[in-house]
Formats: sequence, structure tokens, C-alpha cells
Amino acid sequence: MREPGTLRFEILGPLRLWRGETELDAGPHQQRSLLKVLLAAAGQPLGIHDLIGLIWESEPPSSAVNIVHKYVSGLRRVLEPGLAARDCGTYLLRQGGGYRLSLGSAVADLPAFRRHLADAAACESMGAPARALDHYTDALRLVRGPAGGAPAETVRAAAVFTVFDSLFFDAAVAATEIAVRLGRSAEVLPALRLAAGMNPLHEPVHASLITALAAAGRQAEALATYRTIRGLLDEDLGIDPGPALIEAQRRVLTRTVPGHEASPACARCRRTHRRARPSRGWRRSPVRA
Repeated sequence: MREPGTLRFEILGPLRLWRGETELDAGPHQQRSLLKVLLAAAGQPLGIHDLIGLIWESEPPSSAVNIVHKYVSGLRRVLEPGLAARDCGTYLLRQGGGYRLSLGSAVADLPAFRRHLADAAACESMGAPARALDHYTDALRLVRGPAGGAPAETVRAAAVFTVFDSLFFDAAVAATEIAVRLGRSAEVLPALRLAAGMNPLHEPVHASLITALAAAGRQAEALATYRTIRGLLDEDLGIDPGPALIEAQRRVLTRTVPGHEASPACARCRRTHRRARPSRGWRRSPVRA
């Protein structure tokens, strides 16, 4: 149970806002966009013109400054319903000609995600892989989809949220290396599947998914995943799989993935793929009519 009245912000996926067990409506589309970029700023102030550039893709309206102020007032009423008129409240603070979001006693998924990643890196450096994996999996479980929801309102906002998606992809790959080594590959499969769905052409993520599936005894699914991304790379980009994917496939076929268990299905997969065309890892230019 969450503490009654505690605010909770979720941005590692579509924006969601809670007070205790009650989900709140953050308001109209651009007001929600304002809250998203302030959350992404992680407590740093954003100038009024930065906020305008993050909310409006094309030429903003002449009243953009007043509209931002209006959205701030609306968000303050959502976050603190009993706030007196003209009171700044606890969370949305005016600073340096702009605004910043101060979480105070509220909780949010993005700071927790970053803390778990930092703790995972620290545990790895101390030679504690099991504890590192625990922190990685705690971080990965916080992600529900593309940060901020998709699509982003502007190119600038998209660039901000893409950074968080990239952190998720990198963490999933790093966690897989440890999980496979420790025989805990099943723990990272949900995050890897989510990451692969978010970016169907991300080769390191798919290589990790293939490796984790094989380590979990799902050789047929691992090889099917390889065939899928190989086809997408060929069709969409006109390239062959890179070294990470080629190595992942080789380890599945040769049963050299740690924890790889022999199975009749695996034997059938090896026979099926034995005559498959070899992947050479070089990249060719797309050929289009």
C-alpha cells in the first residue's frame, strides 16, 4: 500500500500521476507535456523560452508565455488541490525566469531508475555481480515503455526522452551479461522483450535477448528472434547482422551460451540452420527501386 496522500510521478512510459492509490488527471495535452519536460529536467530549472521550445514544435503562439503560466497554475491545482490563489505551493517553483519541479516528499520513477543504475555500477566495481543484477532488475522493472509516451510533442522533447530510452537499452544489455553468467537469465527476459519491442532494430538488445533466451533453454525462440531481426535489418536498412548478433546466433547453434541446456528442439534448430546462408557481418548499401 502506498502512503495516503503521497504523490507519485511515472515518466518511464506514458505519463502517470498518483496521489496514494488514486490516479490523477494531469490536464490537457500541452499541460501534460509541460509536466513531462519538468520531470525530465530532474529538479533543474527550465527557462520560459526553453519550455516553449519543448512544447511547441512550430512557431509558438504570441500568447505562449501566458499559456505556460496558465498550465503551471493548472498543474499546481492538480498537485495541491487546497492551494490558495497565487500561492506557488510546494512542487512547481518559480526560479530564474522559469520553473522547476521539486519533488519534496513525492516519489518518481526516473530518480529511482538512476539510483538503481548507479548502485548496480558500484556493485559491479566492487565485484558483487549478484547485488549488481538485483539493482539492474529493480531499475528495469520501472520502465513501462518509451519515456514520456510516444510520440513526443517536439523534436527537442524527443531528444530528451530518447536519452532515457537509451539508458534502458544499455541497462538491459549490461544486466543480461551478468544474468547469463549467474544462471538468472529468466529475470531479464521481460525487460529485453520490452526493449526489443521499443526498438526493433537495436542490435545489442536483440543479441542480448537471443542469448538470454538460449540460456533459459528457449533455443527455438532464440533462433526465431535472430531470423526476425535479420529480416528487418535487410528489409528496412539493407544491411546484414552485425558482430553482436552473429556471435549470439553462433553461441546458440554451438550451445556455448552459459546455462544452455540441450533439448530435442535445439537439435532440430541446429539441423534447420546448418544450411542457412552464412552471416558475414559486412554491411551493404540499401538497394531500392
